[in-house]
Amino acid sequence: MKFAVIGAGGIGCYYAARLLNAGNDVALIARGKHLQAMQENGLTVKHAELNFKQAVQAFSLDEWFDQTLVNQVDVIVVCLKAMQTQAFAEQLSRWFKQSQTTNLPLVLSLQNGVENEKYLVDALPKDLVLGGIARRIGAHIIEPGVVESIGPAQVILGLWPNHQKLNASLSTKITGLAECFNEAHIPTEVAADINKELWRKLIINNGVNPLCALLELKTGDATPRADLKPLIRSAMEEAVLAAKANGVELSRHDLEEMLELISTFDSIKPSMLVDREKNRPLEIEEICGVVIRGCEKLGGEAPYNKTISTLLSVLVNKQ
Repeated sequence: MKFAVIGAGGIGCYYAARLLNAGNDVALIARGKHLQAMQENGLTVKHAELNFKQAVQAFSLDEWFDQTLVNQVDVIVVCLKAMQTQAFAEQLSRWFKQSQTTNLPLVLSLQNGVENEKYLVDALPKDLVLGGIARRIGAHIIEPGVVESIGPAQVILGLWPNHQKLNASLSTKITGLAECFNEAHIPTEVAADINKELWRKLIINNGVNPLCALLELKTGDATPRADLKPLIRSAMEEAVLAAKANGVELSRHDLEEMLELISTFDSIKPSMLVDREKNRPLEIEEICGVVIRGCEKLGGEAPYNKTISTLLSVLVNKQ
């Protein structure tokens, strides 16, 4: 299959390397020194079960749009920061409209947050957007052109917001994508209700990502601590309430399962901590703000999310 990975940072480069190793065609869209290094020296990905180093097709976003025809791509994998999604969706819509083809690529979001798919769906033709989560993976650029990753790097995907009402052609496409991922040693399953899966992942992200960024701790240093466990659980409970405000019913079992998942996974630097260390914008609104708004929608509050996000914003703005 032919893929384009938009926002080829740590996560995007890991999945790109897996797909390339399996014989797929992959274009990596990046920027800055990382893009330059990949163009000049190729991509290196280090993982316990993958040692990848080879030349790759790497482009800036503008270069890729200019040099690529819509019918030359089967799947666009979006790995951008969530605050960049809306602008990209509008660019992608204009690119689609310039084409005469009706055979448009699928668009798979593998991003943090629960609102990316809505931005994409609002901008693009019907039945193209797949929600997705990258689970049990830690992957970061350790130097331009070099990515270090850990974990089994599972993917859950499905037509957004609900996979259950599909025509045969679309179902075949999505099943084929999942099979392609599995053949590339990316453990992948298709979810009937991908929106629920996105909110389940947000429980994890909301519980540990902002707090680890605030305290400058890896997940494995934060989750076992008796003084932090009540904070993590309370933030996650607020995320469960926010999900309900958005039409997604999550149970106590969902919360406990996600808490167990993050507590037993390899200790990693979550994305917001890495972004803070590199003085990049943080996904505070996308991970905390959406929970605060959801709780307020039900007439409640989200004191843990408000406190953690406010303190994190103050610290970041002082840097």
